[in-house]
Amino acid sequence: MKRVQTSLLVGLPVTVMFAFMIGCNSAKNDYQPPPPPDVTVTTPVQQQITPFMEQNGVVEAVEEADVRSRVLGFVESIDFEPGREVTAGQVLYQIEPDQYEAAVNSAQASVESAEAAIEVAKALVGTAEAEAMRTAQNLVRERSMMEKQAGSQAQLDAAIAENDAAVAALKSAKANVQAAIADKSRSEATLAQAKLDLGYTTVTSPIDGRIAKTDVKTGNLVENGTKLTAVVNHERMFANFSVSDREILRLMKAKRAALPPDTKLTEPDWSTIKVYLRRESDDGFPITGFLDYVDQEGVDPATGTLGLRAVFENADDLLIPGLFVTIRMPLGDPRKVTLVPEYAVLRDQRGQYCLVINAEKKVERANVSVSQNVSGWSVVESGLTMDSRIVIDGVQRARPGLEVNATDTTVEVSDLELMRGIADPDPSDSGESDKVDAVPATGDAETTTSEVE
Repeated sequence: MKRVQTSLLVGLPVTVMFAFMIGCNSAKNDYQPPPPPDVTVTTPVQQQITPFMEQNGVVEAVEEADVRSRVLGFVESIDFEPGREVTAGQVLYQIEPDQYEAAVNSAQASVESAEAAIEVAKALVGTAEAEAMRTAQNLVRERSMMEKQAGSQAQLDAAIAENDAAVAALKSAKANVQAAIADKSRSEATLAQAKLDLGYTTVTSPIDGRIAKTDVKTGNLVENGTKLTAVVNHERMFANFSVSDREILRLMKAKRAALPPDTKLTEPDWSTIKVYLRRESDDGFPITGFLDYVDQEGVDPATGTLGLRAVFENADDLLIPGLFVTIRMPLGDPRKVTLVPEYAVLRDQRGQYCLVINAEKKVERANVSVSQNVSGWSVVESGLTMDSRIVIDGVQRARPGLEVNATDTTVEVSDLELMRGIADPDPSDSGESDKVDAVPATGDAETTTSEVE
């Protein structure tokens, strides 16, 4: 037993030494650098765009009228169905007319009485004129007799007094006629007001449009000025919105640039500006209108904004009053710009830049100037060429000076992403066949013009 253990102990150092010698004769471990990282690159896109500004607005009906009672009384009947179309002059309510009919009858009687009083006063004028003529003739006779010394002074004085009294009576009679005529005028005015009040007992629609629900019920007492309902014309709609002073200056500059030299910018020039509207559920800006009004009080110093209003045809009932919408208004003629995906533009303390791949397949930093961002795209004014290969995927693995394995791809500007506009179907109408109007996207346009803010 001891002999076996000794043999094992003797053979163990030999085995260890043999393994050590094999390890010393193996190949040497050298450092192998990792392969170049994979990145995806693309080139910029050149696109024709129309600069625009975009603001939130509120829809308001062009024609909207409250229907109010103009007399005191009880509502006898309601002659409409809420939500239906009504026309101007259509009867909506009937207010109890009895007291107003009585007032008309009373006023008519007063007019007739005044007319009779005028006739009586005129008859009295005739009598007074005859009396004045008689006394005048008597006065002439008495004076003639005095000159011939055939009369007395007492008779002359009596004739003078009688004539003066007759003249005064004539003036009084004529004044009574004028007073009677004035009474008739007052009675006629009272009659006219009574008829007007009687007419107000029949309440009619002031405009064409759709009528709202009634605010009063049959049998309710209403007063002068009580609101009964409202009528709204949906055929045309306003959209009220505000723009900053900076944006309005840009718009004025663009409009002046389009005018002939030494021509002032007038209100009609504003009304030629197309405006586009989008509701919350819309893709693009499908509703087209025109700028209608610019606040003549100017920029509000409290907010630094200027109030604007656009008008839109609404034959298809796409808009309703009070709706919050987005307004887009072009700020000049279309121009070509360079676009890159917004996520490809990076920023650090030195400013904005893109990572580009040079001819040696190495990453370089390209400082860029971005004027605007819209819908995921950046408008690059400088720093890139149309041949620049911009890193758009794998940016975190790329750094300036590092060699990369670049895969080229092509990016396209989506109509819905950029809210592009389609060309005017008949450019000759405007007299400028090469000028493209910025009409909102429909998604199936072949000839398009982009709009960017």
